[in-house]
Amino acid sequence: MHGRILDITVGVSMDTPVFPGDPETLIEAVSSIRSEGYAVSRVTFGTHTGTHVDAPAHIFEKGLSVDRLPLSSMMGKAFVLDLSDGTAGISQRELRAAFMNSCAGNATGVDILLVKTRRVSNSMCQNTNDHDTGVRGLMPDAGVWVVEQGFKLIGTDTLSVDVGASLDNHRLFLENNVVILENINVSEVAEGLYHFVCLPLKLEGCDAAPARVVLIEGEFF
Repeated sequence: MHGRILDITVGVSMDTPVFPGDPETLIEAVSSIRSEGYAVSRVTFGTHTGTHVDAPAHIFEKGLSVDRLPLSSMMGKAFVLDLSDGTAGISQRELRAAFMNSCAGNATGVDILLVKTRRVSNSMCQNTNDHDTGVRGLMPDAGVWVVEQGFKLIGTDTLSVDVGASLDNHRLFLENNVVILENINVSEVAEGLYHFVCLPLKLEGCDAAPARVVLIEGEFF
């Protein structure tokens, strides 16, 4: 393997921001090295905690659960698109123009789109209600463009791919087999092409799962 590995995962801790109404994270010791000679912890968290993948079961009663998503849909050639200069919801016009200007000559084989917004650090949103502020979420017409382009995965550094309380993009993406990846940390990642690997926890029958996500620069294998 050649090239630097960039970890763009927001970890799971008791300080990790969650979408309003989602379960808070609890991590507690069950045994300790001092008392039992080994350490074991109990972890309680919602399926949409930290960097996570949404499965169709998140929206549709008979949708695929996260453990049944094909791993091939979460690996490939990705483009990180920097839209951090904007302040409002991302429209189709803005998204399309930015992608064509930045990736027009290198779009061949790109089937994963990662959107970098104005947030410079995921820790900054700890007390920010993305549900209310709509921090650079994708407008519904932008979601339509994502599907039309044939992307197999859309990732964002916000807590939702939608603006506000809307679930329009969630429904659109998941019914068209577009994997949703939310709450990545690309604050230190430059715009451009990368090899992408996303491995969600194999939580059987669940609507979503935290994932470890990395970008790899340069040649791969």
